[in-house]
Amino acid sequence: MKNRFLLVTLLLVPALGCKGEEPPPPAEQKPAETRRSNIERIQMTVPYGKQAACTDVFDPAVFSQAIGDEIREMEDRGSSNKEASLSCAFHRAGEPPKDDAQLRKYEQEGLKLGVLPGDEYCMVTAYCSLAADAESFKKQCEQRGDSMNVSAVGQPACVHITQRGVENAYSYKVIDPETRCVLEVLGGPSVTDETLVQNCTRAALEDITPGELKNFR
Repeated sequence: MKNRFLLVTLLLVPALGCKGEEPPPPAEQKPAETRRSNIERIQMTVPYGKQAACTDVFDPAVFSQAIGDEIREMEDRGSSNKEASLSCAFHRAGEPPKDDAQLRKYEQEGLKLGVLPGDEYCMVTAYCSLAADAESFKKQCEQRGDSMNVSAVGQPACVHITQRGVENAYSYKVIDPETRCVLEVLGGPSVTDETLVQNCTRAALEDITPGELKNFR
């Protein structure tokens, strides 16, 4: 009987001793590493879907000086291009010819229909809600089959040429360094003078500023 009691006692002592031991400290947990996003947020000059008014951004007098002729009207065409931040057409001053005799007079003097009084000299469209950098701009230009002109307007320009009758028509596309807007400049419907389009492009680059694009709607 004594032997049985001694055996039970010996079996219970280790069990009671184990219960009194403190559990090992928990493993130290390292703070979770903050994951950095690879997405870079770029603040656009004009939010996508918003537009600025031509009268807030461009001064026809700047274009008159660049072209060497008076601008009669600056027409806002933003409603016809919702992708653009603004789109403005510049018209030559003066009254349009009203009859065939006047048209023949202009033709005899060697003037082109695209620059008759009242006609459109050029149209400037600005895209200010698209991220643009010089390298991708050049690459996309060349992929479209267009050519780069690095000196004609003071900024590298992508030049698109189309056939218009027996002559060529030109459009210039540039990145404005101050606003980061992509400016697209097209000659009027009958304009085939590349120099005129270049002059309009220079005027647009000179006239557009970030502060003037704040009043978008």
